[in-house]
Amino acid sequence: MKKMIPLLMVVMVSLLSCGAGKLDEGSVARVNKTDIPQSEFDAEVEAFKKQYEAQGQFLTEADLDMVKPRLLDSLVVKQLLLDKAASLDIASDSESVQKQMDSFKQQFPSDEEFINSLATNGFTEESLTQELEWQSVLQSLFDLEVADKVTSSDEDIRKFYDDNKETYFMTPESVNASHILMMIGDEQSEEDALLKIQKAQQKIAAGMDFGDAAATYSEGPTKDRRGDLGTIARGQTVPAFEEAAFSQEIGVVGEPVLSQFGYHLILVTGKNEAFATPFEDVKDMIKQQLDEQAIQEGTMAYIEELRESADIVLPEWATAETEAAVQAPAQS
Repeated sequence: MKKMIPLLMVVMVSLLSCGAGKLDEGSVARVNKTDIPQSEFDAEVEAFKKQYEAQGQFLTEADLDMVKPRLLDSLVVKQLLLDKAASLDIASDSESVQKQMDSFKQQFPSDEEFINSLATNGFTEESLTQELEWQSVLQSLFDLEVADKVTSSDEDIRKFYDDNKETYFMTPESVNASHILMMIGDEQSEEDALLKIQKAQQKIAAGMDFGDAAATYSEGPTKDRRGDLGTIARGQTVPAFEEAAFSQEIGVVGEPVLSQFGYHLILVTGKNEAFATPFEDVKDMIKQQLDEQAIQEGTMAYIEELRESADIVLPEWATAETEAAVQAPAQS
């Protein structure tokens, strides 16, 4: 089964490895023998601007100047990948692209609203189709050149499990408990709350069911559940309550416990030891996670290799602005 690559992952790498040189009129960059038209770059900038405006954010010219080197680099990377895909005879999946277009259209009540939504986000129907075709080529290329070559070994999977068992795969010690709460606040003093909780304690000692007592006397939000708190793991509740609940014996109603909320009577109905999720239950999930990480790292390395072997010419403003950003001192 092919491993999917996030198509919107960041593929930016440094522009400093590219050279500034003379470009033909009407071109904003050159990748090997292919010129990137100024008009294509302008459209990219405009689409970026409109996507922000669609969210109610408006970019100044200074904002755009800061992002232009990155937008240009995205076109450079795109051309590098298209060239590589062409050399491998990889084409877009027309059927898949059409299904995606149909799916987008079905989200709108009319073609007019669909077109208007595209325009708001800087697209036309034609440019969206081209974008989907490009994404299809990109996915096929990365599947072939990166994802299909990635597989995590059983040793890698086991090592990740052993190294991270305590962090990711342990279920902490817990108790099943119910309580009766008498709240302390502006309307009730600590002394009055203690008297009430002692009254409930006496009723239970005389034979009243704990759940009935909770439903009758408790002032906490669990009153309607007969005091049932469900399962409580260590670290989930306040220290005073936790200390009492985890030290009490099962089936024994403890002495009143004072917390920041008020006085509690606690009944522990069960205890559960901490345990690790078995390796066999999580090994497939770990493999998927390790594979995805390897694919992301492999994709970045693959793009870097393509860049290093390419002849890329950029306008002086692109390399100059990137150098300035890299060399600028950090603001304290």
